[in-house]
Amino acid sequence: MAIVTVKQPLIIIGSLETNHHSLILDRSNLKIIKTYTDSLELVPFGEKGQGGIILAQLQTNIPLLRLDEVLDYYKIPASDRTLKVMVDNNLVNPDLFLADVSRIIKIEKTKQAITSPFLYSLNKDEEYLNIITQKD
Repeated sequence: MAIVTVKQPLIIIGSLETNHHSLILDRSNLKIIKTYTDSLELVPFGEKGQGGIILAQLQTNIPLLRLDEVLDYYKIPASDRTLKVMVDNNLVNPDLFLADVSRIIKIEKTKQAITSPFLYSLNKDEEYLNIITQKD
């Protein structure tokens, strides 16, 4: 079994780092300031910049919360906080997770569907925290 990883651009909003899959935000609220794709421009960013860098800012002043803050907001028990995190059934990097909580409908504990196009684990009973978001 092979695991394929796709290098996503790192999105920098102010001093916060995220990527497309780990960002829960109304995309119309995101203004792209500059995009770095040239390998020489990406050198200062190291390995995390290999997929490119997008500098952005918010159109409106809304708070963006990290994963722990969102789990606190939704009162997720400590026993569930070690589970891998998905957003709308797609695995995300918890270190890059960033969210406008008004875009989150609910957080549920779930197992990955066996019919999913990508399996994140060979353990069919592995549980995940799945964050369900509003659709744009």
